[in-house]
Amino acid sequence: MHPALSLLLVLFFLLMNAFFVVAEFSLVRVRKSQVEIALEEGKGGAKYAKLIADNVNAYLSACQLGITLASLALGWLGEPAVSALISPALGALGLPEAAIHAIAVAIGFIIITALHIVVGELIPKSLAIFSTERYALFSAAPLVWFYRITYPVMWLFNSITNGVMKLLGHDIANEHEVYTGEEIQMLIDESTESGLIDPEQHEYVDNIFDLGDKDAEAIMTPRTDVVCIDLEDPLEESLQLVQRYKYTRYPVCRDTKDRIVGFAHVKDIYTMPKNATLEDLRIRPIQAVPEGVPIAKLLQILQENHTKIAVVIDEHGGTSGIVTMSDIMEQIVGRIDDEYQHSLDEVVQLDDGSYLIDGSLAIDEVGELIGFEPEEAEECETAGGLLLNVLDRIPDEGDSATLEHDGTKVTFTVVDMDRHRIDKIRAVIEHAPEEGSEEAR
Repeated sequence: MHPALSLLLVLFFLLMNAFFVVAEFSLVRVRKSQVEIALEEGKGGAKYAKLIADNVNAYLSACQLGITLASLALGWLGEPAVSALISPALGALGLPEAAIHAIAVAIGFIIITALHIVVGELIPKSLAIFSTERYALFSAAPLVWFYRITYPVMWLFNSITNGVMKLLGHDIANEHEVYTGEEIQMLIDESTESGLIDPEQHEYVDNIFDLGDKDAEAIMTPRTDVVCIDLEDPLEESLQLVQRYKYTRYPVCRDTKDRIVGFAHVKDIYTMPKNATLEDLRIRPIQAVPEGVPIAKLLQILQENHTKIAVVIDEHGGTSGIVTMSDIMEQIVGRIDDEYQHSLDEVVQLDDGSYLIDGSLAIDEVGELIGFEPEEAEECETAGGLLLNVLDRIPDEGDSATLEHDGTKVTFTVVDMDRHRIDKIRAVIEHAPEEGSEEAR
């Protein structure tokens, strides 16, 4: 074969190898969502990329076949072509024929191997990694046609492969990669660190994953804080209650909070005639859920019943509290005040550096505030519950408890009690002095 033709064939198979490497790596890395978006935008090659995304394993086999054929051809043509080019130059040195042939073969092998690795593997691999979507769309159409042309061979190879895998006791690989929750969180963490996802959005996603670890009891308004419309009360008294608390929806009970019969919307209360009684109030049905129902399941229940409020029932059938759609949303996006309410901070820093915290402050937020999670908080949901657990009794105003951890001392003092419920707590946090500051003294 003429040396020029051999070199052209070497170049062709080198580029062929590079093409299939680009196709393989871009095929593995491109996300199906990227292909769907490209198809909607009408980008060139997107139609073929969709065919590949729906049958990944088959087209990966096609890439392997192409790479194998190109590599074999390079080995068959490359070394002889390069050897033929450099043999005359070596002959001018007056070397023996055997030495010329050995040196030419060695040099030819080194050159072809270097070209194969750099041009045929490393460069296309880097291109596919840094511009995945671009090269996935670029290589899609030729790869589909190559697969169609070589389909009989591909079918034979895939059948043999699947048969061997079954004999070894392995299932055939799934076409679509499935991520676990932990893997998704790792992907989001990496995307946030690289700046692709806003930290606030990252926090929302983290909170969504945390929904599975909490139940209705953890987020509900406890029974002692529930504001009810009592059907036994006069209408005027209920109107005063509504004007005072300014909620949008109120549970409706009869004589006791354990007998909640439904809920009323504030607009229905305000639009009642002056001569009406609460017996004329439009009472909407209220969904009942157990304390231990997971938040994700609770959200599903509220959506299925087209409601935004539910009564939480304890193991004895009594009312444990009230939970709303806003309570669930707050677990994702943070505190949401009722449309008629003014914001009330659960944590307020005082002038002396101490903190005034609400007794209903979630225990994980208490841990963030003081810098550690107390051992006594394992079975508690709120700051008030923590203090009850530490004191082992219902406290009086002025009672205090001190917790210590790694040199940090926190003193909690009961500031205000609402009957038997801890309403406000003052927290004084004292950190251990740093070693450097002590040495300086």
